[in-house]
Amino acid sequence: MVIFKRFTEFLRGYRIIAISVAFIVGMVALNFVQSIVNDIILPIIRAIFFSESLMWEDTILSIGSANIRIGSFLSAFLSLLLIVLFMYIFIDRLLHWKPKK
Repeated sequence: MVIFKRFTEFLRGYRIIAISVAFIVGMVALNFVQSIVNDIILPIIRAIFFSESLMWEDTILSIGSANIRIGSFLSAFLSLLLIVLFMYIFIDRLLHWKPKK
């Protein structure tokens, strides 16, 4: 029973549960942003700049004998930008939030 008591004190002291919830919410947000990028934004970019027969992720830039998968890189880069933007907006709102009186 002493181990259980010390374990619960550890969880409260280091706010492990709050960190775990934040991690899970972050993973869900990551899936959401990746879906927005891969299913909405990139198809729009593909329709504007590329032919319909070309898949975005298959876009390759050939330099000599090297093949650079530019589509895959741009997909990951846009995901990163959107995640950073989402986190900035969320944290900015959270830090400036004041409860109503």
